[in-house]
Amino acid sequence: MKWHTEISVPQLPARIDHDTSIAMFGSCFTDEVGARLRRELFDVAVNPLGTLFNPLSIADAIDEALSGRRFSDDELFQVEGTWRTLRRHSRFALPDRDATLAMLNDSIDATRARLLGADLLIVTFGSAIVHRHLPSGRVAANCHKLPAAEFAVEPLSVSDITERWQPLLHRLLSERPSLQVIFTVSPVRHAGYGLTRDRLSKSTLIVAVNEMLSERVHYFPSYEIVVDDLRDYRWYADDMVHPSSQAVDYVYDIFRQSTMTAATVGLADRWAKLTRRLGHLHSSPEAEAAFMAATLERARSVANGNQSMFQRFTALRQ
Repeated sequence: MKWHTEISVPQLPARIDHDTSIAMFGSCFTDEVGARLRRELFDVAVNPLGTLFNPLSIADAIDEALSGRRFSDDELFQVEGTWRTLRRHSRFALPDRDATLAMLNDSIDATRARLLGADLLIVTFGSAIVHRHLPSGRVAANCHKLPAAEFAVEPLSVSDITERWQPLLHRLLSERPSLQVIFTVSPVRHAGYGLTRDRLSKSTLIVAVNEMLSERVHYFPSYEIVVDDLRDYRWYADDMVHPSSQAVDYVYDIFRQSTMTAATVGLADRWAKLTRRLGHLHSSPEAEAAFMAATLERARSVANGNQSMFQRFTALRQ
């Protein structure tokens, strides 16, 4: 007897190995999955433009990177002693305005280079509910604790999403003929909007993505795995909103089965064991040096002559 509904592992045409150049954009669930890919030494850029939740802000950020758009200092404002922009997450916030501006523009340049060389783009939509900044009329990527009266909370429709994303997908796929795209919907519950409104939001995202699927655009069911397969509050963190670490591991394992060969998974597991060693605490500098020397020797063995993989591993020490 089965006690829960299992999600069949989808076999996606987008395949991943350690030579695949991956760019990931979207909600905080992107950070969770991306951290696991990075730990297993995949070539991945995780939210290089910061955490973004709604489809319009994600599309705008990618579009800006492709176009090489530059930020100007008149777009920045101060909150809690740091300079910020409505277009980005608070990760792009420093006490010095010029330094903030430089960080924003450097991220544009780095992201453009990554996108133009990417083999795989993974996009995670978090919510179809947006906050529109009334003075500027723009959809905010982040409200930065500005007064609520400055924003209107609006739902996006399926057409709002597809009409913004279809031209962007066409541009991405045209500029990078080998690019594959995977969309997914975050299982993080935006309970602050109310559970009914949040479920409607997730449904809107799923319908919109399914209207954009093609030979090179795919869907991975992160939301369904947590909500319909695990479907138990034991799989959530204490806030009952974010999936627990074990739930993310479960989703990630299915993702690996969907996109990787058994040989790639085996190699990923070997790298993960080594990257975990980098976090070990030691009783003395001498013990640390000996432990690190042994770790580097093991890494050379796993790299098996692949110098770029060994360099990718050593870069994690910095």
